[in-house]
Amino acid sequence: MAAATVVAVVPCVLYPLVGLWTLLWIPAVLLLGTLLQRFDGAFTRNDDTWDDPTSSPASETSGTAPEVPGAARGTRVRPTALPSAVEDYDLVFSAVVHWRWDGHVDLRLRNPVAPAVLAVVTRASELARGVTPSEHGVAECELAARLAVETAVTGAGIVVWAEEVGLRLPEEDAERLHRVAGLRKDRELREAVRDAEEESEELEGLTVGPAGPVLPPRPAPDGELDPLGDPLGEPPGYGEDEPAVPPGPGSDVDVEGYESYWWPAEGGGHESAERDVQVAILRSLIDSLPSGPTRTEFARDQLELLERGGFSEVARRIREEYAELDGDDALPGAGGAQAPESGS
Repeated sequence: MAAATVVAVVPCVLYPLVGLWTLLWIPAVLLLGTLLQRFDGAFTRNDDTWDDPTSSPASETSGTAPEVPGAARGTRVRPTALPSAVEDYDLVFSAVVHWRWDGHVDLRLRNPVAPAVLAVVTRASELARGVTPSEHGVAECELAARLAVETAVTGAGIVVWAEEVGLRLPEEDAERLHRVAGLRKDRELREAVRDAEEESEELEGLTVGPAGPVLPPRPAPDGELDPLGDPLGEPPGYGEDEPAVPPGPGSDVDVEGYESYWWPAEGGGHESAERDVQVAILRSLIDSLPSGPTRTEFARDQLELLERGGFSEVARRIREEYAELDGDDALPGAGGAQAPESGS
């Protein structure tokens, strides 16, 4: 700015004193400034070339390598879809690729960025083929570690590496896998709940049956051991607080109104109780029939069967309950009630 001011002002001041030739100063000064700028730029380029570690005097004499824009700061690879191990699921790859000459400059290679990017994408594709969509996070870390190491590109004379590596699923695929995982978790939860409910229903359906009668120990013959007894000769209830008492005969009425009777199959101390139960059963059968000849005939048949079978005691007690069994056609009610008189 100062030089331009001097060039413009000095001729104007000197023109009245010297003359017309002073106007020639302006083009002369401009030409001199242009030459100085060109020489300054040439010296700066030469200094940068000699400071480059990959350059040498021999390479300068043979020729200058083509300058590639972005070689120092790297080249960003646009998102590229790579096939994964699962069909219809691609992995999106992105990275910043760097390259440098491998010892010498090959002037035939005018665009070293292209083979550098191709080498990086090829290595990423080889790794992505064996990656499932759910493992893309781990695969991204592994790929970043592999591409961080310099690798020579065959036939290109360069080495390449990459940083800011990304290997991700597209947003729609990631959302789809997330929904599928949620459905799978819900299904597993429903199956677990259903299995637990079925198991609880099975446990509730199991009912504990009534305990069977406890049989008294059989006496062993003199001088012999009972094969079902204790080999040491101790009684079955030895060491217990109270000996087990076998249940006797009994009866019960269930929720539907049916009456049931039972007595032990073995044992010699409950004969009278057994007869009581038999009498009660026969009385209930006789009383269940309507009054009239049918009930009388049924009662007589039962008495005959009892006497033939040797149950005379039971037959006697039935006759005592129904004292007028042999005299009237109509059988009186249970409990020894008298039959109504014919005249009433």
